[in-house]
Amino acid sequence: MYGSILITLALSTTQPYPEKFEKLYTEETEITYDDLVVDVHGYKVPTRSAFRGWMLLNHAQDQVKAIGQQLKDNGITQSMPLHLVLLQGTDWAMSNTTLFTLPNKKHVPNMINTLKYIQQYIEPEIGVVIPVSGERTNIYNQQAGGALRSKHLEFCALDLVPANDITREDLHVKLKKIHAEFGQKNNVGLGLYSGVRFHIDTCGFRQW
Repeated sequence: MYGSILITLALSTTQPYPEKFEKLYTEETEITYDDLVVDVHGYKVPTRSAFRGWMLLNHAQDQVKAIGQQLKDNGITQSMPLHLVLLQGTDWAMSNTTLFTLPNKKHVPNMINTLKYIQQYIEPEIGVVIPVSGERTNIYNQQAGGALRSKHLEFCALDLVPANDITREDLHVKLKKIHAEFGQKNNVGLGLYSGVRFHIDTCGFRQW
């Protein structure tokens, strides 16, 4: 459906433009839709290239670097790409809001706890998991139908899908077993959604 979508513009060659503005009229590399988005179990997940464009346009390099360093210093591995932790969701194209967002600094420890739980208990059982929603603004959360006090607003929650093939039934059996054994002592919230999507946070023990 999406194939190769190029950003093109019909230009008149009769009107010269200053050389310093050449990049507004030409492109060094053809960028396709597939360079910016990967389909993961039906969710349109943005690539690192898409995130880099957002980061540069928003002058967010230093903030992103600081968050990444804080996660790294606390033992978070590369199995969880930082840009997907900062992803609001995969229905961003129709939400009239930004693709990514940056958390309040005071909330970063929340995500560290959540990522540690995922690394220690979730991924050893079901393999690598891919975030499809992380930090959210109030506007995005409202449009996504999120709870009024959603833990996504506190940089504590991730909605995830497994990278590997697994049935919904097997996934739920494994997640419920993990939650029963380790959830309470880690203050974990577990939500089971349609397909193989699920929610993890470490800001309140509960299950739905």
